[in-house]
This record gives sequence, structure tokens and C-alpha cells, in this order.
Amino acid sequence: GDQIMEIDGTSTEGMSPDKAVEVLTGRPGTDVKLAVLHEGTEQTDTVNITRAIIEVPSVLGDRRLPDDRWDFMIDKDNKIGYVRISSFIQNTADELRAALDQLKDGGVKGLIIDLRDNPGGLLSSAVEVSDLFLEKGKVVSTEGRNTIPKSYLAQKDSPFEELPLVVLINQNSASASEIVSAALQDNNRATIVGQRSYGKGSVQNILELE
Repeated sequence: GDQIMEIDGTSTEGMSPDKAVEVLTGRPGTDVKLAVLHEGTEQTDTVNITRAIIEVPSVLGDRRLPDDRWDFMIDKDNKIGYVRISSFIQNTADELRAALDQLKDGGVKGLIIDLRDNPGGLLSSAVEVSDLFLEKGKVVSTEGRNTIPKSYLAQKDSPFEELPLVVLINQNSASASEIVSAALQDNNRATIVGQRSYGKGSVQNILELE
């Protein structure tokens, strides 16, 4: 509900969102001064913000702990864990592994993986996440024009292959989130709950160019 009225003394009236972003962003470590009008008030506050590179996590919990870390144990009596994966980026599997280690220390007995509204992301990330829970079996296979068909198989070092799983999906779960939910379902590893997913058949990879 807050409105940014000025950025470094320049009025935002008539300023496009793209222009506002351009003015707000800058070199990490530099400051920007905002005049902010809070919802329901008539006075503006001056806020100084230091620019920084923001690392957005892709693995979230149910609620925050007092120290601002995520609490991944949604049901403490029955030891049910909950993780929400918002997208599949390069460090998603590492983030998930850290959350699972935290849950394991808490004696987790079952896990809910929430992939609702997850638009997907990297194929490699989807394979890594699936492999955390699969001892064996095919994760996904790819085919395309002028490319050799390729299958991605689970490795035999899954640290959480015995943990009971439920995966939540909806009509906006697409791409990599469909790969993960389908791999866990097809290998009889998880129960899928929700709605029919988006149905996106393309995958993404990062290729290093010369």
C-alpha cells in the first residue's frame, strides 16, 4: 500500500515503471533516498536504502522463525515437513538439501512439496531435485530436432529415498515442476494432489559458449 513519491528528490508523478526501476537500481553499495507515502496517511517518510545484489531464495517454508530463517516443520506433533519451491534455478537443489537436513535433524516423518504456481526453470535443477528422493528409475527424457534423445536416470545415492512424500500442483505448475512431480509419481515415490498441471513440454538448459 505504500507509494514512492520521490526518488532522490525527483517526483515519480508520470514516471513509468521501467523508468522508476532504472532510477532505483544502481551500483551495489550506493544509496538511494525515497520519499514514501504510507497507506492511510497524508505525510511522507524519507527512507534511505543501500543498493545491493539481492539473492532471492527458491525454497521457502511455512513461516519465519524469530531469527528470520524459514520454519520447514508445518506439523510439529506429527513431524510433517513443508517446502515450497517457487522456481527451479541453479542453486534450488542445494537450498532444498539444506532444508531437508534441517527437517531430518527435527525428526521429520513425512514431507509436503508445494509446486503450486511454480512456472519451472532449469532442466538440470529438476533432475537434481528429483534425484534427492529417487534411488533408481528414469527422471525424464528429452527429444528434439537435430539432437540425440537423452534420458536422465536417478543415481543410487539418494539421501531421502525413504521419506514419505506428497506433491501439491495446480494449473500453473509448469515445465520443471511437471518433470519433478511426474518423475516422483511415475516411480511410485509420491502422491500428487491438486489440479491438472499446465502442460508445458519444453525444457531449458544453460550452455556455456566459447
